[in-house]
Amino acid sequence: MSRSLKILLLVVCMLAGFRSMAQTTKSRELVVFSDRDFCISGDTLWINVFVPEALHSYGTIVHLQLESQHRKLIASAAIKRNGTHAEGYIAVPDSLQTGLYFAHAFLNARRNNERLDCIGRTLYVYNRFEEEIDRLPVVERKDVFLPTETNNRIVISVNNSAYNTRNEVSGVIDVPEEEFVYAVVSAQMVDPFANANTGFINFKMENVNKQIPAFAEEDGIVISGQISDKETGKPANELVLLSVVGNESYFDYYYPDSTGSFHFFMQDAQGKADLILQPLSAGQKMFDLKLTPNFLSGTQQLTFDTAFVNPVESESIQNSIKGTFFNKLFGGVSLSRTDTFEMPNPYGMPFYGWPDNHVVPDEFFDLPDFKEISRELLMGVQYRERNGEVTFRLINYGLEKFFANEPLRLINGIPVFKNSYFQSLKSTDIASIDIIKSERVFGDLRFNGVLAVSLNDKSNNWLAQQPNIFQVKVPCIEFPKQANYSMSATGKNVPDTREQFYNEVLKTDKEQSFNFKLSDVKGELEIKVEAISKSGKLYKTSKIISVQ
Repeated sequence: MSRSLKILLLVVCMLAGFRSMAQTTKSRELVVFSDRDFCISGDTLWINVFVPEALHSYGTIVHLQLESQHRKLIASAAIKRNGTHAEGYIAVPDSLQTGLYFAHAFLNARRNNERLDCIGRTLYVYNRFEEEIDRLPVVERKDVFLPTETNNRIVISVNNSAYNTRNEVSGVIDVPEEEFVYAVVSAQMVDPFANANTGFINFKMENVNKQIPAFAEEDGIVISGQISDKETGKPANELVLLSVVGNESYFDYYYPDSTGSFHFFMQDAQGKADLILQPLSAGQKMFDLKLTPNFLSGTQQLTFDTAFVNPVESESIQNSIKGTFFNKLFGGVSLSRTDTFEMPNPYGMPFYGWPDNHVVPDEFFDLPDFKEISRELLMGVQYRERNGEVTFRLINYGLEKFFANEPLRLINGIPVFKNSYFQSLKSTDIASIDIIKSERVFGDLRFNGVLAVSLNDKSNNWLAQQPNIFQVKVPCIEFPKQANYSMSATGKNVPDTREQFYNEVLKTDKEQSFNFKLSDVKGELEIKVEAISKSGKLYKTSKIISVQ
């Protein structure tokens, strides 16, 4: 074979390799679709995420985040994917300043990758208390936006090109199955400025908190933090205990590393968890503790300019702000923000095992304090008071004598290290008491028996008196919710100022019909389909209708 032919074959092979590598890269990026390109502060941003099959080994939890152009995390959420699809929402803070923001996503297991990209979206937020907006930031170089090619084979069919307010719009969308792996349809009133200055951007993600482990989150999330000596400020590595308020059967612990970093995995935890974290140490040492936000920054390569808003654009923005005011005034759609929390018991029993005795004081006569409760109801529990100090000892059934050391004491599932909290408890305060009269092992921790008291009052006011205890609210996996774009208040005399009407993931194997009812807002409305082809290209097809 001639030298020139060998070189030609080598070049052909290299080009084929580069092409294959490019396709692989495209198939290994999360793609974020938002239901709007602008919103008013206080709105709820609904997001769909395409998760390629090549990324499924990195876990089932996708982290959504809204970031400012100054690389500050504004809001975040953890959502669970279903196959290649993940859906969730971000509550945009009511006080968020007018400006340009970025919605992107990541998988925790990939946080240490040298090349970590995400195709995210830009979004304008208008503060609802702003009286006049005459200029806005824009991405300086338009070529950073990813091109969205028009595909004539994606067909959007509607009955009319013009509608009156409060009419119903219905139509059909046909997406050819053989070309696309994911497609989303949305309908929104056109904001001229946002429509011209937003789009998809391939964000280069940066790992901001490198101490968080690149752990594949399967149906749960990693919670990380650091402890330090309160006096010196230096990292501490004392044992950290974790309890969950409202889940008395759960318990966990972690030995921090030399940097004071600790990590817990919350399996199947949904909603907002109320966590109790306790660093332990002999003596009177005091600690500081802070959680580490799970955040990747993705705007480091963008530069910005300022663009003046013309009168038409300004009027559209002000109408949107006024519309939000009326929507809230007349009971418009809003997302309920509750502290609901659910987490199944991972052990199938209390973490200390089945108790030897389960006592319900309500089944007996009332007793005035815990000393009397111990004496009358708790067989095998030794309660001693000496010089104002209380000590507990439990019988060790295995050796038929009392343990030399105190048992693990719990109130509402939370470890307690001041026995004085038990002294004043009356039998009417207590729902139940569990007693373990043998040595129990949890991981590499050993307990000389367990005394677990569950109170009728779950407010845990006694925690305020205990040192080195930190109570924190932590968002876990979002509860699955569906966006509701219909008007909650009805009636001809109630103004309807909705500007978003529809947002659905399309089935690409058949035609899909859609319908929605218009509001009182007039102007241009865009029905658009954004899709990803099997080769990784982004496509957009839209239809503009007039609302008169």
